[in-house]
Amino acid sequence: MLTLLTTISHQQNVKNAIASVDRLGELVAIVTINSDIQQPTKLVEVKNNIITKSLDWHDTEPPYIIPSETYTDENLLAIVFYSLGNYQKALEYISENSTLHQNIVIANHIQFEYPISKAQYHAIELSKHNQCIIHHYGNYVNRLQIDEVEKKYQEAIEAAENDELRIFTAKHYTNLLIDTQKFVKAETLIRSLHPTSISEEAKNALKVQLATVMMQQLQLPFEKETLATIQNLFQSSIEFYEKNQLKVNAGLLLIDASEIANYQQDFAGSNGYINKAIHYFKDEEVPEFYGEANLHKATLLYLWSKNGQPQYYKPAINAFQDTLKVFKRDTHPKKFADIHHKMALIYSEIPVSPEEKPIWTAFCASSFKEALAFYTKEDYPYENAMISHNYATALINFPEAKLHDNFDKAYNLFEAALEVRTANKYPSERVSTIINQLELFWLMHNNSDKEEIKRLDEMRNKINEAKALVPDAEMLKKITFHEVKLESLKAIL
Repeated sequence: MLTLLTTISHQQNVKNAIASVDRLGELVAIVTINSDIQQPTKLVEVKNNIITKSLDWHDTEPPYIIPSETYTDENLLAIVFYSLGNYQKALEYISENSTLHQNIVIANHIQFEYPISKAQYHAIELSKHNQCIIHHYGNYVNRLQIDEVEKKYQEAIEAAENDELRIFTAKHYTNLLIDTQKFVKAETLIRSLHPTSISEEAKNALKVQLATVMMQQLQLPFEKETLATIQNLFQSSIEFYEKNQLKVNAGLLLIDASEIANYQQDFAGSNGYINKAIHYFKDEEVPEFYGEANLHKATLLYLWSKNGQPQYYKPAINAFQDTLKVFKRDTHPKKFADIHHKMALIYSEIPVSPEEKPIWTAFCASSFKEALAFYTKEDYPYENAMISHNYATALINFPEAKLHDNFDKAYNLFEAALEVRTANKYPSERVSTIINQLELFWLMHNNSDKEEIKRLDEMRNKINEAKALVPDAEMLKKITFHEVKLESLKAIL
């Protein structure tokens, strides 16, 4: 929805312009007093023969500012259609030589990542803010380096003509700092802003970004006061978005609030936040966000199940399966593979009766195969090794198979993982794989004395290698256990 805020003197002209386009009035509300503005809405103001488009605080369009224009019906309709997201229609009302046409084209190119030429950049007098936005978000052929973009942002903030614009520019500068992981600098910037008169939208933007950069800097052990501060900031902004019927914005913050509640060990609160986010995304029909929220929920449930609450295993599976309705093999192959990897781990860990075990192991093997089908050794060696390691570890506990030997299959998967997890590149991961493979060796059947001696020698070599690479005391303890057990067996033999 778009609202046109105008004066009595302009009201009739504005009405006539909107009425000149069939059914446009269904998308535009025309009001003359602020109290009649109904949220959520985008706002265009017509006053003193000037058309001014409000700043977009909710990230529904490029953060490129369309400069104010002298009132004409054509300029008004162009800005109205731009605000409604119909760029092509907007351009029909204005000449190619007009600055409004050129500004809308640049904004359109930023939105869809089309190239922006030097000629386009220099054709009009760009504000300092818009220069920053082009270099930051645009596909500009003469794009500046990150440190130079930072300087441009600092200059734009200093030159801003009012607090509202200063904070709007700072909001996107902060986004750049977050993207480049300069979280301390971002927090310092946010806390340095002391506006005197700004909109509720601007105040809310500051809260969201402060909470975001504080969350990015969290380290174990978490400080309770810091978590509470972040959660209060998120809660305040969630309430702001809910009051203004901005459910998607609220849903995105609810995901973060769920994460913070999890850190606070408030599992019920965490679950409540994420369920609300899922509900909002479903209502607003944004499948990508719906899938992400379900993925977050599934991951949380899985973590809780691993931490002594096995009742969450099956809900985690259900949540992961819901994500697969969005992240499918043909549309999101990487996420599809990642989800199957996590599901495979759950299938391998979930406590079930001996009668149910064959069904769950079949699910487990199927999901591991789905993950490995995407994460091939040639294209994703590190991930392939990790999944192979986990699959081999799961096979150790599978029921006996009729058509093949699970232990032989596990051995080959461990060996495949070790080909990638070399001593030079991944010493810690290599030791982890060797330790799990040693567990397998004790279970494998040897067909002859010669084969048994060969197996014992292989175990001895792997133990010696692991001892030379072992990174911590806990791993050394596990290796020593196998070493002592092996020496005892040798004495018996």
